[in-house]
Amino acid sequence: MPTLTQEAIATKKKKEIKLVGVDIYIITDKGIPKFADGEFGPFKCEFISNRGTKVWPGFVSPDLLMVNWYRCRFMATRDVQDADVNAFLDALTRRGWWWSAAQKLWNYDGEAGYSKAY
Repeated sequence: MPTLTQEAIATKKKKEIKLVGVDIYIITDKGIPKFADGEFGPFKCEFISNRGTKVWPGFVSPDLLMVNWYRCRFMATRDVQDADVNAFLDALTRRGWWWSAAQKLWNYDGEAGYSKAY
């Protein structure tokens, strides 16, 4: 197994890593999830997709809503930490949203480390 030399370790550029949002995968048979004003604490809903196609905001053809599983991207409106994500997930659960997964979104040296397909 290759190992890094001490010189490589010493010269390896350190990246600034910053938590900037979270993708939440919500399961619902009620159609596109609706969030009152789109905000939960320090997070605001930026878009919702279904099977990789944006379904909110904007128009969506009903034939695109074939599955009851939605990716909801919430971006931070201020600096956030892991505890903010935990509180956010608790708030979603208390409001009755059934979520299956959460994916934290990170920036590396100011560059998005996640897809920006929309």
